[in-house]
Amino acid sequence: MKIRKTLTLFVALSSIFYLFYLVNSVVEQIQQLANFLESEKKIDASFAIKFYHFAYVDYRYDSPRLRIFALNPCISKKNFLSVDIFYKGVESPTKLKVFGKSLEESCPSSYEPAKPCFYVAYTFFANLNLNGRLEKVTINLGGRKVNLTVEEVHKKVEKGLTMCVLPVYYYSQWQNIVLYIEAWRAHGTSRFIVFFHSATKDTWKVLEYYRNLGIIEIRPWPNFGNLPSEIADKYPKIDNSVYIFSYFLALNLCILDIKTTIGSVADFDEVMVPHNGTMLEYASKEMTGTNVGALLFKNSYVSLEPSIYDNGFSGVLKPVFLDGMGPPKYVFNASVIDIGQVHWVRSFMDSTKHTKVSDGTLLHHRFDAKWKRGEEVEKLFTYFPNNTLEHVASMQKTAMTIFNGSLPFFSLDLINGVNNCVLQMEKPNTCVSTGGMCRDHMDKMAEWVYDKTENVFV
Repeated sequence: MKIRKTLTLFVALSSIFYLFYLVNSVVEQIQQLANFLESEKKIDASFAIKFYHFAYVDYRYDSPRLRIFALNPCISKKNFLSVDIFYKGVESPTKLKVFGKSLEESCPSSYEPAKPCFYVAYTFFANLNLNGRLEKVTINLGGRKVNLTVEEVHKKVEKGLTMCVLPVYYYSQWQNIVLYIEAWRAHGTSRFIVFFHSATKDTWKVLEYYRNLGIIEIRPWPNFGNLPSEIADKYPKIDNSVYIFSYFLALNLCILDIKTTIGSVADFDEVMVPHNGTMLEYASKEMTGTNVGALLFKNSYVSLEPSIYDNGFSGVLKPVFLDGMGPPKYVFNASVIDIGQVHWVRSFMDSTKHTKVSDGTLLHHRFDAKWKRGEEVEKLFTYFPNNTLEHVASMQKTAMTIFNGSLPFFSLDLINGVNNCVLQMEKPNTCVSTGGMCRDHMDKMAEWVYDKTENVFV
């Protein structure tokens, strides 16, 4: 009797499991069929999207590629832009369907603080059969047309190192910039590209000084602005729902702006150094004629004593290394990088290329490193490949020149103000959107120089 009951129970459970499997299988097949049958859908004027004002023709790929960059909500693989491309001397445009994907690959973002953000950095791209020089790109959104200026991107032949600085916002640590420029130039950097949103007057004075010398180029990165009035009230404001000024977008735009063989992306408190020699020499040797497409530099937190915020640079002579983990940064071959992320290369154009761990380190001078980053440790790295004492004297002289012999008082209050604002946003289902969410808070603390360039995003 017990055996019969057990057998009956076993048969019943088996039937339930089989039925469950059958239902799941049918649902999966229906979903696959739905995906297959899903029709392509044109993105129109009712969709919340803003474009960067340049379109790029990228000749680094095997076939020239049209690349358009935008901020918009997540889309499916079937969504496309209707694009007209105009060749020089040809009156009628060539029409293209241009499909897109998130620069991060996943949408919504897989990064928790960015996941709730409504707007995501996207790239739209299509291979081109060029019939001449491309002059203009027009995106047709039904009741709205968007015209983009064309920029060309070529393989890099000019030996050199270019540094990209992601959007500078509410920045007050002007001393970091003096150290950054001095150190990276000593390592072979010939060009600095700085995306700029806002800074104190003192910081802006430093940036202007280097710009006037032709050492840095400033790229405007203002607020993203409003959507067209017809749809603006239907969607969140872009500045209130995009992750930290969309620095991911700025990063990949800067990669396309590089003209030298080697490039990198680092904040003003970060300097990567090899074990010996200059960065340009080391990176060129490692990435010329090899399958190395990028070099990864592990993070080393450093404290400078005395502090450079006390109006002197003598602390740079012997950095104090602190125990503590942090994310790496990288230097890359600018001819083969496809998509970059902040701390590593997401993809190369050439599948044979890979990232190699370097023999150097990332000197990461966080303003709070001494208080938060652990015990002192011994490491044999310095900011400069040689003549450190001369570089320290040069930095001091530069600072005095910029400020006419009287260095301004520096306070950590403004850094703490930005960080406190960000901390208030770090809660479930809240997009860390410092552009819109922190402005009122920061305007109460200081008078800021804002970039107000128009039509950067259209």
